[in-house]
This record gives sequence, C-alpha cells and structure tokens, in this order.
Amino acid sequence: MREKKDERRLCATWMGVAGFLISDGCDSFYIDPFVSRYSIFRVLAGLPLPPRIELVRRWIGLTGGASAKAVVVSHSHFDHALDAPFFAGETGAVLVGSESTASIGLGAGLGEGSIKRVRPGDTHDIGDFRVRFVKSVHGFGLFGRTPYPGSIDSPLVPPAPAAAYRLGEVFSLVIEHPLGVIIHHGSAGRAAEVFYGVRADMLLLCVAGRGNTAGYLEQTAAACGAKTVVPMHFDNFFSPLEARMKHIPFLGMEEFVKTAAKVLPDAVVAIPEPGRALFV
Repeated sequence: MREKKDERRLCATWMGVAGFLISDGCDSFYIDPFVSRYSIFRVLAGLPLPPRIELVRRWIGLTGGASAKAVVVSHSHFDHALDAPFFAGETGAVLVGSESTASIGLGAGLGEGSIKRVRPGDTHDIGDFRVRFVKSVHGFGLFGRTPYPGSIDSPLVPPAPAAAYRLGEVFSLVIEHPLGVIIHHGSAGRAAEVFYGVRADMLLLCVAGRGNTAGYLEQTAAACGAKTVVPMHFDNFFSPLEARMKHIPFLGMEEFVKTAAKVLPDAVVAIPEPGRALFV
C-alpha cells in the first residue's frame, strides 16, 4: 500500500562526489553513485579501476536504496558512472543515461532490458517523479581543458582505467514532483538553458571547477530561484568516503559559502554529510 501523498517528503541523501539517493518516502532512485574511490596515484598512472562491490552493497544499505527504481547518470566520467551499473544490478533498477552510459552498462553485464538511453529533452518517470534531461556542459578542468572528452562507443568491460570513461553527453537533471522540484547540476559548466524558466526548491550544485563563484551562482541558483543550495563534488574523491571528509585542494568552500550569502541572501546553503538525508 502506497503512503498518502501528504505523508511523504522529498529528500536527497548524499554519497560523496555528485552521488545522491532521491526519495519521496515511497519511490527512490540514484544519481551518479560513486563509492569505489581510488588513490590519485592509481588514477593518474592509468591503472585499472575495479568496482568495489562490497562498498556498493554497503552504501545501498546505508542510504536505504534497496528498492531504487533507477540509476540515473549525468555524464560518463568514472567518478559519476563507474559504479552506476553495479548499483543497478544490485537493486534491479534500470540504468538511465547517454549512449556512453549504456556502453558502460553493457560492459558491466547489464542486459538491454535494464538500460534506457536518453537524449537531451527526454524524460523518465519514476513513480511521481519526472526526470527531465537537459543538455549541459562540463565545468572547467585542469588548465581549462575538459578531462577525458569524447564518447564510449562499444561495451566498456571493467576493470578499466579512468581515461576509458569518456565524457559522453552531459545532462543537468530537472526532477519534478508534486511535492517540489530538485535540480541536479553534476558538473559546473555554464548552461543557462538549464535554469531559466525553472523554479527549484533544491539545487544540488557542483562546485568543483566553477570558476568565478558569484557569476556561477547568478547563472545557476539565482536564475532558478533555488530555496536551498546543496554544494556537491567538493570532497576529495581520491580518499575513502569513510575517512574524515577532505575537500578538494584549493576548492575554496569557505569562499563559496561567503559569496553565496551575498548573492543568495534568501536561500539556505546546506553542506551535505555522507549518508544523511536533506529534506526539501
């Protein structure tokens, strides 16, 4: 028996990097779940990155996502997509993403019936949720270059090095529900069409590679009138998620919070903690 709608609440539970479980107390789905996490030496050396299934199972338990209906991927870099097919396989969820994401799923052993390919403008319904896939762009990388550009055009069999996880199509996700609207902006690219004309109750906002903070916030959070801004992708994902949370070096989280208070005086900035639900 489904809960009454007025007894449900929307929430987002962070899992590090850009990973969340989104739930309304009845239906749920994952976005960009990545918990395997590898040392920077292993990534830069081009060594294979085996999925850590025991951590996938642990975080499914910690987030309460055993009955998740979908695993949605915003783009196909390893820190967004490597673990996604294994979350789908463990929960029986459908993997939803670009053609590159589909190649990751096929290489991991998912069948075509467990994969949904989407393009910009497409939607995917999960219970009372409607996820709209909006064309976006990747944020600034090292020396202003986007890491691992291109697409994945054939099944990617793990373990594979980070460079094999090519960018593919980049989506921002507009998640509409009768109880509110959540936007997930998984990479800090400037993509104005994502935010104008949409009003968001909660914005899950990548802060790594954001460039000028004030300009970025004006084009994202201010543009959609976000009531709550949840920064993400600020943690050093080359260290274990279980360890004391470390920020990406030189990320400037203190500066982000101070600038947000000036640019968004009416919004709440909620710093997430791994495994803790934030309610809309």
